[in-house]
Amino acid sequence: MKNSSKAIILTCLVSASSLAGMNEGLHSRRSNRSAIPATRRSRAVLRVVAAEKRTDLKVEEVHALIESASRKHGVPTALVKSIVATESNFRCEAVSSRGSIGLMQLLPSTARQYGADARVPKENIDAGTRYLRFLIERYRHSSSPLTNAIAAYNAGFGAVDRYHGVPPFRETQGYVNRVLGLMQQYQS
Repeated sequence: MKNSSKAIILTCLVSASSLAGMNEGLHSRRSNRSAIPATRRSRAVLRVVAAEKRTDLKVEEVHALIESASRKHGVPTALVKSIVATESNFRCEAVSSRGSIGLMQLLPSTARQYGADARVPKENIDAGTRYLRFLIERYRHSSSPLTNAIAAYNAGFGAVDRYHGVPPFRETQGYVNRVLGLMQQYQS
């Protein structure tokens, strides 16, 4: 588990550094896109466009939205899928008792902060993935950046900062273990 976490952290940091050089990133993305056959690329774009506002999405449509947001924000797809699986079990209409909404279970205040409507699946995933990118960047210099980012997604970065790592909350500790376990599955 430790080796795969290190690989994911490295992937996140490499993605972050590529986002810093925006012109180079755009150029390399264009060249990567041209390597993908146009018909396959077109189908993926159509799935994402078709899934933008509906809440009755199929799992494949949710996966297409996740892949798109992951590429856009430089967050590993396996991490985003693991968060979505843990938070909502891929259900667009999920609402928690605490008021979190949608696939990535965003609080309305977090969704507003990122200019998103949490009830719209595409916006929910995009805002949740941007928030994950923020957390990864926030903890990139800590001893356990990925673990701390996942814990902060669940318990809030205030709790992670206060305890200098994963808070001693049973729910958060279980959440981190579940997300890391699912990441290993999604990476395979």
